[in-house]
Parts: sequence; structure tokens; C-alpha cells
Amino acid sequence: MGGRLEERSSLSASSSKRRRRRRRDDDYAKPMTRRPRRRKQHLYLALDDWNGGYSIHKLDVDDILEQEPGGEHKLPEPAAVRIASPVRGPMAFAALGTNIFISTNSRSYGERAPPTLVYDTETSALAAGPRVPDNLCDLGDAMAVGEALYALTTVPYPEYSSLHALSWAPTAIPDHEPWDPAMEWSWNTVPLPLPLPYKGIDIITYALHPDGRTIFMSTGFSSYSFDTSSNGVGVWKELGDWVLPFRGPAFFDAELDAWVGLHRMYSGYVCCCPVASRSTTATRPPECRMLMEKLFRRKEEDPKHWPLLRGKETSLIYMGNSRFALFENILHSEHVNHGSLLHITLFGLKYDHKGELRTKVQRATRSYEVSKNTPMFSHAAFWM
Repeated sequence: MGGRLEERSSLSASSSKRRRRRRRDDDYAKPMTRRPRRRKQHLYLALDDWNGGYSIHKLDVDDILEQEPGGEHKLPEPAAVRIASPVRGPMAFAALGTNIFISTNSRSYGERAPPTLVYDTETSALAAGPRVPDNLCDLGDAMAVGEALYALTTVPYPEYSSLHALSWAPTAIPDHEPWDPAMEWSWNTVPLPLPLPYKGIDIITYALHPDGRTIFMSTGFSSYSFDTSSNGVGVWKELGDWVLPFRGPAFFDAELDAWVGLHRMYSGYVCCCPVASRSTTATRPPECRMLMEKLFRRKEEDPKHWPLLRGKETSLIYMGNSRFALFENILHSEHVNHGSLLHITLFGLKYDHKGELRTKVQRATRSYEVSKNTPMFSHAAFWM
């Protein structure tokens, strides 16, 4: 009897070993399926910080959060990329996806204009792109919607303004050879059923609707929406004689259920407002909530950039999940050769129990010493 039990136990053990071995062999036979790692995002900062032109620096937010605040730091070297400037003047920068587009000479138009440069932050590749369309006032004002950059021209008469879209599209080269690229960056004019009532230079703020396709824009006197998905024909709508409370771009945050941006009247202050309706005309702007906590460092007596400044001395970047980065570029003196101090403040936003806009507990600041080569450019910043 005992012998049979021992025999059964031995058979069971060997059978169990065979099953485990079989499972192990099956596991080795299967291809390894790893969940794709999400690419870590960084802050990319464009500056006119060397005599030959401009640099784009790559900043790790974790480094800023982990280090003690205070003091002045040097920007990480080497820069992600340096761009030699053909003229001592302002460049313009815009971003779409993982790409930064660089207009190296905004003073030249048509055939005289150099090609746009395209810096891919994912591959660190630098490529030549198409020329900026004529009468496009500033590439830096282009608005990213989905997989395209939209930019409005500035001409003497608004009714002759045109809207252009930059996208990754099949090459337009006729009879291109097999070794030629099948896709390229290209500008196309967006068909409009009616002339636009404003020029590109008139736009003081814009925001993308949560639907991901409708742009809201305000001039100094009125607001409009523009639907980019209407069968390839852009449709704009006048929303009323009111203005969104922002200057520059505003960003939708799902947690706050609001657009967030820099206040257009109080420089450096952050504010938010509910998303405006796409379908109804309003008589007053959405209610604005202002963040009363002082985040910016600028003082009234600080030297200012030239009036013809490309970009803004203060800018706000959205990093997702109610997280933001505030940039301030403050000149040391009115002489550009004396350089500037660039302040970065990282913060989060929330509503308190009264519904007022407040910052979250964690906040970080960092200051960088920056040299300059032109008084007509401050900085450009992107999160990607």
C-alpha cells in the first residue's frame, strides 16, 4: 500500500515538472511583447544666446523639481541644436507634435526667403522645410491643431487675408524618382467660403476647443471661432463683440474644465475662464478667474526689450494635468550685450473650496544666466 502511494506521488511530481517545463518552453517560444515605453517629455527653450545665432536647449523638469531653489544656473551644454543666423535679427519658432519649426530670416519673402528648418526632438534630426508663405507676419504665432499648423497672413486689407496650413503630406514633386521622399512638410492655402474679417497681426489670443479641431481667436474688439474640419473648407463664425481675457495662447485643462493663460491686461498674471460655446453668439465674455498669487519676478523698473520684440518677455507653457511653466526673460540693462536672466517657475493649479484659482503645494523655480545677440527676441518655449 505504501509503495503504491509513493509511486503515485512520484508520478504526480514528474508530471508537474513536465507541465512547468512545457510552460517555460512555450514562454521562450513566444516573442517578447513589452509594453511600449512612453517617451519622456522635456522643456525645449529657444534663445539668441551666442554670437553666431540661436540655440535650442533641452531641459529636464525633474532636475528643476529635485534641486534646491535659488542662485543662478548655467544652461545645460551642449545645446540640443544651434542655428547660425544669416542676419543679426529675430528668428521665429513654432511647434507641432515632436517638431520645432524655425524661420531663420523673417525679413525675406518669396524666392529670397530661406527654407524653414525643422528640428525633430525625437530623433535630433535637423531638416530643411518649405519657405514661409508671403505676408505671414510671424511663424511664432502659428496655431497647432491636430496634425497641422495654421497661420493667418497680414495684408493691408483684411478681406484679402488668407489662412495657410503646414502639414506632413505626400510630396508635390511631379515625376519624383523612387529614391525621393514620398512625404514632405508643405504649406497649403485653406479654402474659405467667406473672407476673414481680420488680419493675422490683429489676433491677440487664441485657444483650442476641447473638440481638438476648433480654434477660438480674439482681436482687440471681438471673438471668432474657426472649424478646421469642415470637409477641408475652413468655416469661421463671429461670436460677439467681446474678447477672451488672455494674451497669447491659452490652454484647455480638463481637471479645471477651463482655458488657462496669461492675463492680457496684467502682464505675468495667470487666469482662467470657461470654454466658450461654439454654437451661440454671446454678448459678454466668459467669466474670468484670476490667480492672485504672484508668480512672476519682473519689476516695473526692470529694463524692457525693444517694442518690435518677436515673442514675448513672459510666456506660459502647458505640461498637462494642470501643470504649467512660466518663463520670464529679464534684461540686465538696456544694452543687449549685458545679457539677461531667464526665470522658470513650475507650478500646478486647482480650485479652492470657494472656487477660486490657486496654486498647488509643489512649486519650483530656476534662474538661468543668458547672453544675447539681439534686442528683438526674448525666447520661445515648448513642452514635447
